[in-house]
Amino acid sequence: MNAKNYYNILGVGEKADTNEIKKTYRNLAKQYHPDKHPGDRKAEEKFKELSEAYSVLSDPAKRQKYDQMRKYGTGPGGGGFDFGNFDFGPFRHTGRTAGPGGFTFEGFEFGGGLGDILSEIFGIKSERRAGRTDNILTAEVQVPSEIATRGGKVQFTLLKEDVCPSCNGGGARPGSRIDACPVCRGTGRASAGGFLGPAGICTQCRGKGKIIHNPCDRCGGSGVANRRKTYAVRIPPGTKEGELIRLRGQGKPASEGRPAGDLMVTVRIQQDRFFRFSGDDAYCEVPISLKQAYRGTQMRVRTPKGVKVKVTVPPGTRDGTQFRLAGMGARKNGRAGDQFVTVRVKRPDNPDAEERDMIDTVFKSK
Repeated sequence: MNAKNYYNILGVGEKADTNEIKKTYRNLAKQYHPDKHPGDRKAEEKFKELSEAYSVLSDPAKRQKYDQMRKYGTGPGGGGFDFGNFDFGPFRHTGRTAGPGGFTFEGFEFGGGLGDILSEIFGIKSERRAGRTDNILTAEVQVPSEIATRGGKVQFTLLKEDVCPSCNGGGARPGSRIDACPVCRGTGRASAGGFLGPAGICTQCRGKGKIIHNPCDRCGGSGVANRRKTYAVRIPPGTKEGELIRLRGQGKPASEGRPAGDLMVTVRIQQDRFFRFSGDDAYCEVPISLKQAYRGTQMRVRTPKGVKVKVTVPPGTRDGTQFRLAGMGARKNGRAGDQFVTVRVKRPDNPDAEERDMIDTVFKSK
C-alpha cells in the first residue's frame, strides 16, 4: 500500500518537536474519541489513524526510520513503499475489542509514551498496568506504643486467599491436561462483533482462557486457597495511630499474567499504661516516698526508646514537680520530642512528728 503521511494526519510540520506533536495529538484525540461519536465508524478509524501516527512520530527511533523510508522509498523503482516490515510496537491490535458501555483500549497494546498520554487524557490505564488496585487486601496490626515510638518489627498472622499450593495456581490436578479454550483461543474474551464491536467474558471458559479437564482437589479449579500466613512488618519510628503500611504484592492473587494486589495494613497502637503521648512528646508519672522528696534521691525512669535514664530529684522537691528529659520522646522525620516526668509523692496515712514537718515542705502550696 502507499505510504501514510503521518505529519499530514496529525497536521504538524516535519520539523515539529515532540512537545508540539504531543499537544496536537492530545487535542485531536479528544475531538475524535469514539465515546464522543458512538456508532460512528469514521471517527473510530480517524482515532486509530491519529494514534498510529502519534505512536511513530513521538518515538525518536521510529520517527527516524519512518523519515528515511519516506525519503528513499522501498518500492519498485524507488517510488512508494509499504509498512509490511515496519514495527508499530506501541500500537497494535490484539484481537480483543470494546466491552459494554463504550470504547475501551483493552484491544490494544501500548508502549512508549502512547499509553501514558491516553491515560493522561482519558484517565484510562492499559491492561498491563492494571491489577494491583483490583485485589487490595486490608488488615490491622497491634503495635506496642514503645515500638511505634522507637521503630521496630511486629508480626501478625492473616487468613487470606493465596495461590493454591497443590496446583500452583493453575487450577488443574497435578499432571492432568489443560487445553486452550477453543472459543476465545485463550484470551478469556469472546467478541460478538468486528474490530471495535461489543465483547464480553467468554462463557465457555468463564474468562480463564483455558479448559481444565480435572480440577484440583484442593481448590476445585479456582487456583486459590485459604492459607494462614505470618507477616513481619517494619514499623518506622514515630508511627501514629491509624497510619497505613503497604506490603506490595501481598494482597489477593490476581488472574494469570497480572500482578497480585497489595496488602494495606492499618496500625493500631496499644496504649502503654505508663506513657501518655501528645504529638512527639511523652508524659509519665513516677511515685516516690515522702522522705525521698524531702531529702532528695536518684531514680531510673523508663523512656519510650526502651532504655532507662537516671533522674536526680533534689531535696525539697514538691509533689507534682515535672522534670524534662530532652530528646527522649518520640522521633519522626529526624526530630525527637521530649519526655516529661512528673513525681507523685506518697503521703503517709499516720505521719509522725518528723513526717509532718516534711509534709509541710513537700505539699505546701507554691
